[in-house]
Formats: sequence, C-alpha cells, structure tokens
Amino acid sequence: MERLYKLSSPKLYGLCLRILRRPDLARAALRTAYLRIWKTAKARPADLEPLAWMVCIARECALEAARTNEDAGEAWEPFEVEDPAEDPLAGATHSEALKRLLACLGTLSEERRRMVLLAFYDGWSREALSVYFDAPMHTVNTWLKRSVVEIDEYLAT
Repeated sequence: MERLYKLSSPKLYGLCLRILRRPDLARAALRTAYLRIWKTAKARPADLEPLAWMVCIARECALEAARTNEDAGEAWEPFEVEDPAEDPLAGATHSEALKRLLACLGTLSEERRRMVLLAFYDGWSREALSVYFDAPMHTVNTWLKRSVVEIDEYLAT
C-alpha cells in the first residue's frame, strides 16, 4: 500500500485539490479515498483499470467533502486571474456574432443557460457543475452536449 500511495498520491491529490481548491480539504478527501481504496480493493471491478478506479474513488470523496463541508463554499468561486482578458460582455457595443450568440443563449432554459455560461465563460469544471446543480456528472455532460448542439444549430441558420 505504501508503494501504491507513493506512485498514485500526486495524481489523486491534484484531483482532490482541483475540485476543493483548499489543501486542507484536499488532504482530508485524499485520506478518505485511500481508506476506501484499501477497504474495497478486493471488490474492484476487473474490467476497470486500477488507476481509473482509484481516480473515481478520489473524485467521489472530494465531491462528498465539497457537499458536506460548510467551509467548502469558497471552493466553487471562480479562480482569480492575474491578467484578465477584456470581457466581451462588458463593452457598450457588441459584435454581430456576439449578438447572435446572446440571442441563442436566450433560447435555452434558465438552468441550461447558466450551466453553459458557468462551464464555458467562467471555466467551471464538470465536477463543480455537478455539485452546484446537484446533478450526476453524466447528466451535466449530457445537458452541456445538448446545449452546444442547440447553439450550433441556431448559429448555423
């Protein structure tokens, strides 16, 4: 187990830190993940690669920590950017392409529009969106894919 920890902990810790954005919470989630890995190692699905299985457990532990920890509220705030790019929505005038995109976003439901903007404008991860919208990750991925298809179809006309 010690060798497994040495080989896999940097990757799993990075995943936990990316989700929680706080080293103390990430370390706690990582500890929980390795305990779960140790306890369920014999039940690991044979068709799943060991590292992929461990990543799933670590991600699940980090998401549980984000949901249950009251101090994790700041974890979902957007990252601070040292040199922010010019915000295309802040300007007084908008290009024709931006106007078409905004009109297209207006056709989406409020929840899906918010999800698209958080994902592609604010840069939120799928994990963060899953927690924020209290939906499974595959549902978030499906909603985003469908929204992108709708946006593409709208812009193609």
